[in-house]
Amino acid sequence: MVERKPSKPKPRKPDAPLGAGTLNPAELDAQAEEVYALHKKGHPAIAIGRAMGLTKDTVDRRIARARKNLSSDSADDLRADRASSLGDMIREAHENLENAETVAERNACVRTIADLNMKVAKLLGLEMPAKVTLELEKALELIHAQADPVWGDGGL
Repeated sequence: MVERKPSKPKPRKPDAPLGAGTLNPAELDAQAEEVYALHKKGHPAIAIGRAMGLTKDTVDRRIARARKNLSSDSADDLRADRASSLGDMIREAHENLENAETVAERNACVRTIADLNMKVAKLLGLEMPAKVTLELEKALELIHAQADPVWGDGGL
């Protein structure tokens, strides 16, 4: 097992009371913007934390702070970008489902489609009663209508 060096505590500003953070609100906002820019590029929170010397929890707090500081137009743009990206992934998952050769591949595609649909619903603020959606039902119909190349049966 590799021994880890104990981390050094952050220096405290001389005039700050014990337990106070080392960044003022403006510095926190600037750091939050920097963290959020990396987050938007798709970097995981742990990698951002390592690069900036922050814990994952601190990175999550900075992302939340940056989101709170976004104007409503920026937040709407972000939602639209995310919805577009999810739509692209759903289309690709449907293509993969059509090209799937085994039952395991088909099941993985169906699960992916269901998960992506849940993410879209969450993004839109909708509650879904179950993971089974109209698209999932269509996917299941497609699975049962095709012959399985492994077993050679013609479906149900």
